[in-house]
Amino acid sequence: MDFRSLEQERAKFAYEKVGEVRKEDGDTQGRYVSYVKSAPVLILTNGLGQALAFYLSKLDRPIDVDYKTIDPKEFPEGDKMAYAYLYRHISEWLARRVTEGQDPLKYYMEHDGMSAIRLTDETIALLNWLKRFADAMLKKEKEQR
Repeated sequence: MDFRSLEQERAKFAYEKVGEVRKEDGDTQGRYVSYVKSAPVLILTNGLGQALAFYLSKLDRPIDVDYKTIDPKEFPEGDKMAYAYLYRHISEWLARRVTEGQDPLKYYMEHDGMSAIRLTDETIALLNWLKRFADAMLKKEKEQR
């Protein structure tokens, strides 16, 4: 029997997702590190819904787009690709753990305040792992200059 704690599942997911970004150019990696590190403050200051909407706006996507249609590979390297990875990683995890496959931004808008708190808490917990692995595995922005 394979029993993993939720923290172990988060860690495994984050490691795999940061590994995806590691295959990209240094500029994309550096921007991803920066965005992952600033994400918790953005979320706690503005709310998860606004943070997710902000990431979508950076991709020039409508607010009603399903996260599954966002492929980071379709964006040019750097800024948009890094935002696409971050949005996709957060959304994939939330869809797996909380929203039962539903797009997390839609779920956030359609459910009660307790659901929003649960989504936010789960996102911050995931971001802690993403930050640790991104910091350890990816090139930082200052290394690009």
